[in-house]
Order: sequence, then C-alpha cells, then structure tokens
Amino acid sequence: MKKILVTLSVILFSLSFTACGGKESAKSVAKEWCDLNGKVAKAADGPDRETARANLMKWSAKMEAKYKGDEAFKEKLEKEVEKCEAASEGR
Repeated sequence: MKKILVTLSVILFSLSFTACGGKESAKSVAKEWCDLNGKVAKAADGPDRETARANLMKWSAKMEAKYKGDEAFKEKLEKEVEKCEAASEGR
C-alpha cells in the first residue's frame, strides 16, 4: 500500500510540474502577438513605431525558436492570430 501511495505521489508531483512548465496555449500566444501588433499599429511614426516593431520581431523570433518543429501548434496559432489581427490593427 505504501508503494502505491509513493508512486501516486511521484506521478502527481511530476504532472504538476509538467502542467506549470508546459507550452502555452495557442490562444495565449496569439493574444500576446496581437497585443504587440496593436502597439506597432498605434505607435506614432518614428522611434516609437520602430521600438514597437523591434519588440514584436524579438518576441516573434523567441516564439519561433520555442515552437520550432511543432507544426500542429503553429497551425492552431495561425488560426488564433487571424481572429484578433484585424482588431489589433484597428480595422
């Protein structure tokens, strides 16, 4: 009985770390992208816009590296981005 309880505890402990450290959802990643894209669209021309664009590009590169090779996730992400892209640009 003790072995079963220890085994279950280890499994639950492992699952809790997996849940916390796992991938973000496509919806949450798309929201971040749309927020950053909105800042680019709303920024005044000049240094503010360039800074916002640089932040978007840096974040995009980070996400591309993080989810490299996960085509299923990228497809979900693309669908989620399409839902909020126009709104983030004020269209």
